[in-house]
Amino acid sequence: MAGSDYTLNRLLDLQGTDFEVIDCKVWDDKIVWRIVHRDGVYECPNCHAKLTSCHSKKWITLKDTPFGMKECIWEVKRAQILCTCSNNLRVEHMPFRAKHHHLTQRFVNQIEQVLCSKMFTVADVARLFKVDYGTIYKIDHDVLLRLWQSCEIPDPINIAVDEKSYRKGHNYVTIVTDCDHGKAIWVSEGNRKESLDQFFQIIGPERCKKIETVSKDLHKPYALSCQEYVPQAMEVADPFHVVKKLNECMDQCRKELAVESHIEPKKRKKIFRLNWVLRYRNENLPEKHLAGLEELAKLNEPLYLAYIHKESFYDFFDYKPSEVKQAEEFLIKWIVEAFKSQLKGLQEFAEYIKRNTGILLNIIRTQRSSAISEGINRKISTLQAMACGYKCLQYFMLKIMQRCGVLGKNWSPAPYESP
Repeated sequence: MAGSDYTLNRLLDLQGTDFEVIDCKVWDDKIVWRIVHRDGVYECPNCHAKLTSCHSKKWITLKDTPFGMKECIWEVKRAQILCTCSNNLRVEHMPFRAKHHHLTQRFVNQIEQVLCSKMFTVADVARLFKVDYGTIYKIDHDVLLRLWQSCEIPDPINIAVDEKSYRKGHNYVTIVTDCDHGKAIWVSEGNRKESLDQFFQIIGPERCKKIETVSKDLHKPYALSCQEYVPQAMEVADPFHVVKKLNECMDQCRKELAVESHIEPKKRKKIFRLNWVLRYRNENLPEKHLAGLEELAKLNEPLYLAYIHKESFYDFFDYKPSEVKQAEEFLIKWIVEAFKSQLKGLQEFAEYIKRNTGILLNIIRTQRSSAISEGINRKISTLQAMACGYKCLQYFMLKIMQRCGVLGKNWSPAPYESP
């Protein structure tokens, strides 16, 4: 009998504690264990003093790791004690119980391991273990926060900085990505200068000196932060945002020449239908839209010429690092032609290029971009859609670091409190 008692206690990881198994009942869908004190010794959860008397006792129910398809329930007789370290009644210390849930610590460890595998959502884990969704959410939040507190940011050399909206109405988070490893290494609230300053302050001036390139959009607060903390780093414009700005200016040209001008309503409707044709690159234009492009040349020649001028700008990205001077000459010629067109949209984009010529040329010098950052943004959008949005900003930033960064990669269970 003593051997069987030892085996049962070992099965439930009760060895080394003041508790032991006294009964076990098995049903078709669950197993119930009854656990009591071994020798009437009670431990204070605050000072860990051993007491021989208690104020009262009460049966509580804890949920443990399931055995196969059967739920495992622990019925534990816990005591309330009055210790000299406090004038209030306290529940005795139970090392096998999780801190904030009616679960065992080893069950919480298993849930954490499944959550950190990145193979299941919170809802999936709740259904898998038949535990309340809110409880799984709290466990996930706690483990991510614990891992983040012990996470070390790697030494970055080439980084990309981008912003991501997380809620309606100009609410953003700033995401810093290590381009060499393709992982997010920092997330902070807002898209202000202070948001990026936090990252540089955390890694310190010594590691800031190791940063060689910063790929980003031409957001002014980010530029000011980089000039202050990493002045030696080469700022590289993101081709994605440059092309996005070009398409916006092209749309402005369409409105200027078609919508706001005195053109017959029939022709205006036809030009409006060709809106998406103007956004296509010539090499990606489907054959069914080629006729529409020819029709545009007949309906509005200035708009067609603006489209041709827009297409010529893409040749800039084909230059190699050894052809920086040729690329600069190309930009100058393109700017001159844009001003000759007398179109406000193209002129605005020409001014945009003129202000940021040096940063645009760094695209050619380094052959780098923030494409990895845009890919992570797409992944975050999927993450938001799966969760139907996040109310807690801290939890959202932790999930970004888990799904798009290195958080949770080296998970280890939280240590039991020492008796």
